[in-house]
Amino acid sequence: MTALTTLSDLPSHYAIKLNDNMLIKLEGEQADSYLHGQVTVNINALDENTVRYCAHCDNKGKTWSISFVGRHGNGRHGNAIFMLTNKDSGAHSLAQLNKYGVFSKVDITDESNQYTQFFLGENLGQMLLSSYFDTLPSEPLTSVHSDVGWVFKSDTQRAGYYVVLNSERAPEFEQKVKDTNGSIFEQNVYDAIMIESAIPSIEETGVSEYVPQMMNVQALNGIDFDKGCYMGQEVVARTRFLGKNKRAAYSFSVPKAFHINAGDTLEKQLGENWRRAGMVIRKAELSEETWFMAVLSNDTTEQDIHRLADQVEITCYPSPLPYSIEQAKSSLVKNRK
Repeated sequence: MTALTTLSDLPSHYAIKLNDNMLIKLEGEQADSYLHGQVTVNINALDENTVRYCAHCDNKGKTWSISFVGRHGNGRHGNAIFMLTNKDSGAHSLAQLNKYGVFSKVDITDESNQYTQFFLGENLGQMLLSSYFDTLPSEPLTSVHSDVGWVFKSDTQRAGYYVVLNSERAPEFEQKVKDTNGSIFEQNVYDAIMIESAIPSIEETGVSEYVPQMMNVQALNGIDFDKGCYMGQEVVARTRFLGKNKRAAYSFSVPKAFHINAGDTLEKQLGENWRRAGMVIRKAELSEETWFMAVLSNDTTEQDIHRLADQVEITCYPSPLPYSIEQAKSSLVKNRK
């Protein structure tokens, strides 16, 4: 696969094979009601052409995984529900879903080998995807289905499409990319695109560390505060209504290549001193550029200089967030004495 120097060097026609992603499928008579009681969005109201961000939390409101959730109409009992996430955190969600799923009429499986995930730049997607889908989704986070898979439009700053194909069609699809002189990149390029758009994900070191709001999930419309009960709801709701959240996730880009790990400590300069600021949750290393996200104080500004605690020569400033982390008013009225 092709290496990329910086995101600004992305060609007009490119595809990214998402080998580090995971696909969890829920199917069965009680799939909707079961998943509704597990994640932060209203699954009962999820239509077949909408994709949502969501968090899956433990009973203390700490996040196991952040995923896309959507439907695909090829299930034995109607629409199957898919959760698209990364392998690290997805393994935790899969285990927990299966732990409690035995009490519901739902089949929960890892379909990562049955489907192959890609991210396509908008130009290449419009050129190739008509061979697999009758139409293409026109709005971000809307989806279209066919008998070979499904596709939904991204909400990233670099417009593109997420494609989930039956794995037997993946080699043919990759050949079509090459036949159009398209470049195929590895997962690190996708991670950089997501970090650029301040879209969080959790690797192993971040599992069960943060409530969803600390990673801006509410800013991505990934929490329905007015829905019924779900795992961790009390903590997630209390964090909002009592104004207890003092943290948020911020993106950084550094114009040089260096090694960084999720879990690394970031420090903030205060006068002549440096103080621990937070932890890296997501990273992407390109040939001449490094991207990462870190959970920091939510009053962090673009003028605050930071450095890596283990690589003090690496200094950087947070990028402006492409969305507001302020939470919209709820239709629920909280009466507190």
